[in-house]
Amino acid sequence: MKNFTRREFLVTGSMAAAGLAMFASCNGDRQVLEGVRIGVIDINGRDGIQFGGLGRPAELSAVEKAARIGFEGVEITFGGPDEDGILRLAREERQQQYLDELDAHGITAAGTHLMVLHENHLKNPDDPLAVRWVEQAIPATRKMGTEVILLPFFFDGAIEERHEQEYVADVLRELAPEAEANGVILGLENTLSAEDNMFVLERVNSPAVKVYYDVGNSTNFGHDIYSEIPFLGDNICQFHIKDNPHYMGQGEIDFERVFRLIDEINFQGWMNIETLPVSGEIADREQDLRINLEYTWDTIAKL
Repeated sequence: MKNFTRREFLVTGSMAAAGLAMFASCNGDRQVLEGVRIGVIDINGRDGIQFGGLGRPAELSAVEKAARIGFEGVEITFGGPDEDGILRLAREERQQQYLDELDAHGITAAGTHLMVLHENHLKNPDDPLAVRWVEQAIPATRKMGTEVILLPFFFDGAIEERHEQEYVADVLRELAPEAEANGVILGLENTLSAEDNMFVLERVNSPAVKVYYDVGNSTNFGHDIYSEIPFLGDNICQFHIKDNPHYMGQGEIDFERVFRLIDEINFQGWMNIETLPVSGEIADREQDLRINLEYTWDTIAKL
């Protein structure tokens, strides 16, 4: 199958008009959000908690579905360990299956996701598995031809206390050289303010550790996303965009303002949609993702 350029990809899709308008958008002599690509996560949820995305965690079928809807890439979950203690995506044969599927559908990996860190927490000094999973994820992410590994810090794994932030930063400082050597970034998605995230990053002191910024989560945790995005600037490696449980543009978040701020920090990389089906019905997931993708392109085109 032909590998399309981004312009060709958009023109041949059902949202061609929105895509062409986006490319016509300019800010001075520079295209608005030049270098930004729109992807989608493959995950669904855990323990009855809905996260959003395609509803295909660690499943190859997410690739075809993402491409059919019109996304440029898919953020791939590593999956859990097998009987030998190897994460599913850390297996070379699984990586090749994904690469073949991505190539067949003309899209790429939009990062990887260590969802298993919801079970094994990097803040827990008595659980060596968390570090093992990150160590496995680093070379696997490089082989997938992508850059960012999402490291989640939520629920029991949240790092709200300063001593937890200090401990995790010290762990990340030990992992950072391997990530740097592989050209991989450890992206921290968490409940923290921008200031607390900067405390962690400054303690780590490595370009291989940055913030994976989720505008929906940050809003829900009471943070001012409109000041945090410019404050963090190039310390952001990737974005999740959503305003659950609403369609994007129908909730609290001003996405036109968000996209302008992302453009102003000269961000280049992936904005991955992590929206839930508005009705709550899994059967509506594909339709709702298409609506949110159209909204994203239309909004960017207006900038």
